[in-house]
This record gives sequence, C-alpha cells and structure tokens, in this order.
Amino acid sequence: MSGSHRVVVTGIGVVSAVGTWPGRFFERVCLADSGIKPLPETNPAPPITIAAWIEEGIDNDPKTAAHDRVTQLALSAGRRALDEAKLLDQPDLLRETGVYLGTGAGPSSTMDQSYHRLYAEQKDRVSPMTLPRGIHNAPASELAIRFGMGGANNTFAIACASSATAIGEAMRAIRHGYSKRILAGGSEALLTYGVLHAWHALRAVAPPADPVSASCRPFSADRNGLVMGEGSGFMVLESLESAQARNAPILAEIVGYGASCDAEHITHPATEGQQRAVRNALQDAGMEPASIDYINAHGTGTLAGDAVEAETLRTVFGTNIRDIPVSATKAVHGHLMGAGGAVELAIGILSIGHNRIPPTAHCRLPDETLGIDMVAEGAREQTVETVLSNSFAFGGSNAVLIARRF
Repeated sequence: MSGSHRVVVTGIGVVSAVGTWPGRFFERVCLADSGIKPLPETNPAPPITIAAWIEEGIDNDPKTAAHDRVTQLALSAGRRALDEAKLLDQPDLLRETGVYLGTGAGPSSTMDQSYHRLYAEQKDRVSPMTLPRGIHNAPASELAIRFGMGGANNTFAIACASSATAIGEAMRAIRHGYSKRILAGGSEALLTYGVLHAWHALRAVAPPADPVSASCRPFSADRNGLVMGEGSGFMVLESLESAQARNAPILAEIVGYGASCDAEHITHPATEGQQRAVRNALQDAGMEPASIDYINAHGTGTLAGDAVEAETLRTVFGTNIRDIPVSATKAVHGHLMGAGGAVELAIGILSIGHNRIPPTAHCRLPDETLGIDMVAEGAREQTVETVLSNSFAFGGSNAVLIARRF
C-alpha cells in the first residue's frame, strides 16, 4: 500500500454499564437510561460509593477469567467489533491486522491486589504473573494473542484522550499505507480501592444525587462533578480498498483527526489548546465548521471543564454553534477515562446510522450562559451526516475525531 487511502469503519464493539453493542447500548443512551449506581459494598469501603460499573456483558470465557478486568473488557469489546466486521473466521486477514489501544490507568486491579498483598497482608511475594498482566500493553497484547492479530501493536496512555488518540493514529497509519486494517479503541477498569481514593482526593467527583442515576449532569447549571465508569470500545478501521475487496459492512468513514497540548496546566483545561485540536481535525477533514451536524462533547460535568469546552465550541464554530446539536453522554455511561473517546465516537457513528442524536441526561437546568444548542429534552430525530467527538485529558492533551456517513 502507498499514497492516501480513505479509512472506513467496518465493525464496532462496546461493553459498558448501559449494555453492549450490538445490543441495547445505543437504545439506552438515547433513552437517557443511566448506568450509574451504588458500588458493591466492600470492607474497607472506598470514599467514592457510586460509579457506572458493569454487571453483565463481559464474555464468560475461562481463558479470560484470570486476566485483569481491563483486559477482560478489551477482549469482550474487541471480539464484538471483529465479529461485526466479519473477521473472526478470517485468520489470514487477522494476521495482517494491527491493534491500537488506549488506556489511562491500565491493569489497575492487578497492581492494586499486588500492593495489598505486600503492604496490608505483609506477604513477601506476589504472583509471577503480576508483571505480564499488570503492564499497560497487556490488553492490546492479549487481543493480538487471542485473535491472531499480527500487525503493529501499540498502546497509548494519555489519560482521557487515550482511545481517541489510538483511533486517530490508526486512521493515519491506514491513510498513509502503513497498515490495511487496525482494531482501534480503548479499555478502562479503574474502580479499585486505591484509584477511588486517588480520585476522591482530587475533589472532582460528584457526590451521590437523588436518584443516584442522576449524579452526573454535564452542562447543567447545577452540575457538580464527574462520575467514574468502566468500559471498553473498539472499532475495526480499514482502508476502503480492503473493505470493498472483502465486501465488508461499512458503518462510517473517519475523515478527521486533530491533536494538541494545552502546555499550561496538568489538570485545568485551556480553551486555546482545545481550539487547536478542533481546528486541526476540521482542517484534516477538509471541512468548514458549519458542515458538522452533531458534536459529542467531552462534557464531564465539572464546573470548569464544561465551561471551557463550551467556550472552545463558541470560538471555533462562531454563530454556527447555535445550530449544531451538542450532547454529553457521560451522564449515562460514566466517565470512561481512557476508553471514553472510543465509546463516544461509537455513539456518534451510531447516530449517523440511526439519524438520532442522544440527549445529555439529567440536564434539567441547561446552563444558558454556555451558549450552545444542548440536546437535553430527549433524543433528537434528525439527519446526521457528520459527527465531531471531543476528548480532552489531564496533562493538557486533546484529541478530536470526525466521522461522516459513507
């Protein structure tokens, strides 16, 4: 392969607190049916007591059970994407398929359990599989091993921009002829005792609301923090030539990717850096701001984060922003950290397929000072040709993706 190739999506797989894709996932997102609920009781109890955690949807496979939860989620979502792309029974094609995976915290359970064994139980050794299962590239490596994917295998750890970056870099690799096909996305499972304490110390997490399911309220005037979640999302990216040669289903085309760094603060977002990423994505796609039909916002539900993102959108899109629907789906599936970009882009692609824009759940008091067309009244039925998805991370890293109808 050489030159410039169009990049299409031929399969999507999602495992989340609101279900799986294929399955009820998109339906529940559009119904604003939140997966946020109390965490199971443990002793000692963590300081955070609610999250969007997964009760069902993980593959019940004995080969998977021994792995860290983040790897289990990746294997489940990755298999669904490969299945929809009609690749599971194609070993020759899988051998030339790569894996690009994003994760913020990586295998948190493995490391948490090992530290507990050493420090709390005062044991003098840990499992010999601690390191192989606890390294950040374990999920991507296990995906390659399980399904025989022999292409380039890369892991991106860029906090909340991890999986969006993985998809964007995979798109570039295919566009420029370095690969024909890549399983790209992310996985996150960080609801461990130690990580929950770390997030609680940061004071960015919303307290339980009444009802608990409404605790995350992005872009609402009464928003007061994010709610953590776990999940995994993957999509098969493929050159158009490869997809057409094997008569694969084509769900959408990835046309734009923009990245930037605020280079200002480790936790506080900066609109200038975000603007660069959005403009870079539009330029990469060869699109004007007015050509975007739907924006899936990063929208975490924090006071500062939502305000800065709204300022970014107003500045880049100008007066057009009043005519572009915006929603933030973290209110339903939780903040999936490193997996968020992949799951949210999947929602955007499903919006194209269904001509349906999901709402921002629990936004009962839309913050009018933000100046955006917030979809808060329920799912909006309208033609969707193009979607822009934002992922803004701690460290100031920003990744923006654009997909359009094929």
